[in-house]
Amino acid sequence: MEAPSHPRCEWKLLPPDILVTLLRTSLDKILLIDSRSFLEYNTSRIQQSVNLCCSKLVKKKLQQDKVHISELLTQTCHIDIEEYSDVIVYDQCTDNPQYLSQDNFLLILLKKLASCSTFKSVTLLKGGYLAFNAMHPILCENKANNNYKCTPLTSLSQPCLPVANIGPTRILPFLYLGSHSDAMSQETIQVNEISYILNVSTTCPKPPFIQEGHFCRIPVNDNYSAKLLPFFEQAFQFVDKVREANGCVMVHCLAGISRSPTLAIAYVMKHLKMTSDEAYRYVKDKRPTISPNFNFLGQLLEYEKMIKQEEENLKNRRDSGGSISGDKSIQIIMDLQNCSPSSPVSKVTKPFMFEPVAASRPSQQIASEK
Repeated sequence: MEAPSHPRCEWKLLPPDILVTLLRTSLDKILLIDSRSFLEYNTSRIQQSVNLCCSKLVKKKLQQDKVHISELLTQTCHIDIEEYSDVIVYDQCTDNPQYLSQDNFLLILLKKLASCSTFKSVTLLKGGYLAFNAMHPILCENKANNNYKCTPLTSLSQPCLPVANIGPTRILPFLYLGSHSDAMSQETIQVNEISYILNVSTTCPKPPFIQEGHFCRIPVNDNYSAKLLPFFEQAFQFVDKVREANGCVMVHCLAGISRSPTLAIAYVMKHLKMTSDEAYRYVKDKRPTISPNFNFLGQLLEYEKMIKQEEENLKNRRDSGGSISGDKSIQIIMDLQNCSPSSPVSKVTKPFMFEPVAASRPSQQIASEK
């Protein structure tokens, strides 16, 4: 394979061992930039790094010179770039930038940094985060290890810290995100015209005023070994049936901080065609208290890969002569236009009774819960 030509290549490759020396002494005036996604960075990262993640909008602005790299660093990383003379950049696993496409965010970032007169040198960490972490894991920060050093991964669900009850948050016209206390408040449910409940817990009971067929349980604990991804399809089927019936559903866990936000983010990824980063920020902007644990963040990244594979398969089918309907795209645009945080517009609801798919009967575990 012939490498793409980058005639004005002004950066060098830095072996991981050299970065180790710098970290153990002092980076001093060296700026260490993690160019991976927001979720990857917040799951695990090299010590003392700052995150400058890619989004379609940021990449486009950099390519079209609508924003200067120094301005982007100042606004995004909240740093004074005048304090730094050199830059080290890393991504997930790039070993040789010569093989990057011209449209790759890492290559665009390296070029913009190299053109910035503030920095004397721009260096790329050889092998990226994966290579460095494999050789020097002690110099990497892991969200799980930082917060739960003495807690075994097989522990029971970690209770969420108490937060002020802010009530349910409208994520989409038909989807609310809330807590167990919200779900148990009949007044709250009625005021927001919510008639269906999606419960992401093993212990929170069904509200007595919600019909059995209007209730779905996803039996998952909030810990660092629980698997939420296998339940996505069952949960999404429930939400989609509510949407098709012109109803409103609230997804909740105990505090509305980790499990249920993860499910809401995943649904937004699928329904609004967003990346994990975009969906996370979309939900976070509406409900700032969310904080999915690192285990669930990792599953969102895995789900993003699954979606990309589905899109690739769809493209291949379309290229081979198939066709797809535009109805879903129209519905997405309507949902984006109508998902303001105000109370939902009154609508005629076509009732349905939810019956879990037999092939994925995890909800049968409910009967054995205590």
